[in-house]
Amino acid sequence: MKSMPFHQVDVFTQRPLYGNPLAVYLDADDVATELMQRIAREMNLSETTFVQRSTDSNCVFRVRVFTPGIELPFAGHPTVGTAFVLTRQGMISEPEFKFQMKVGPVRVRREGEMFWISPPPPKSERNQELRGLDAALGLSSGSCIGAQIITNGVRFLAAVLANRDNVDLAKPNRDMLGKVAHDLQDIDVLLFAYENETAYSRMFPNPEYGILEDPATGGSVAPLSLTLKLCKRLDPTTSALKIEQGTKMGRQSLLHARFKQTESGLTDIEVGGTAVHNFESILKI
Repeated sequence: MKSMPFHQVDVFTQRPLYGNPLAVYLDADDVATELMQRIAREMNLSETTFVQRSTDSNCVFRVRVFTPGIELPFAGHPTVGTAFVLTRQGMISEPEFKFQMKVGPVRVRREGEMFWISPPPPKSERNQELRGLDAALGLSSGSCIGAQIITNGVRFLAAVLANRDNVDLAKPNRDMLGKVAHDLQDIDVLLFAYENETAYSRMFPNPEYGILEDPATGGSVAPLSLTLKLCKRLDPTTSALKIEQGTKMGRQSLLHARFKQTESGLTDIEVGGTAVHNFESILKI
């Protein structure tokens, strides 16, 4: 029987039992991909990470990210949470480093208790027509005031809603989304309202992830920020945002974004957050 130690943390919070839970396996060099997926399904969290020796000399570790259903090329809360655990365990002492991830090298910077990551740059595939979108999201007409299809390793339908109540009431219907546009049926659905440099959001992942809703999605911060810019909802002087997520699920999370604005988009995007350690245990298989 093999013993596999792991740590469980809550990410994008300073309070235990809030934020987004994450399991981190620190010694995964000899763990097969199939077993990683089975373990992630057993943990049944939004994501589980496995830390391995890096094959890239510019990266301190290789980090693989799994939902209960699939492996992801990149995700924000696992990157922040894994950096927190490795730092806490004394396995990383540098204030700035890179992880080797499926999407490529990802930079992480520690500032006090905050960990800032540089996500893959978001790109807009298209401005999404609003016709039929309100109904597909389970909302009344006029609730959705702007939408983009954004990709940054993961594809998002990012929709700006009129107010916080709309975000809480939303119930995306995958079949109806598929009728709005064929590529919306299996996509991450990011819904948010924005006021006073604070966004209130919910994220409904692609069904193949094996989870219904994510309480804190670091990978969505750059797409959210770019959507605000492209939908002309971002003041030209704004260079930082706060994002509240997970509140509807009882796991309130706080994510931070900072960036530079250009005429057509955003550059130098960073996603920041804190984490708390809940427990460490051993999986015997």
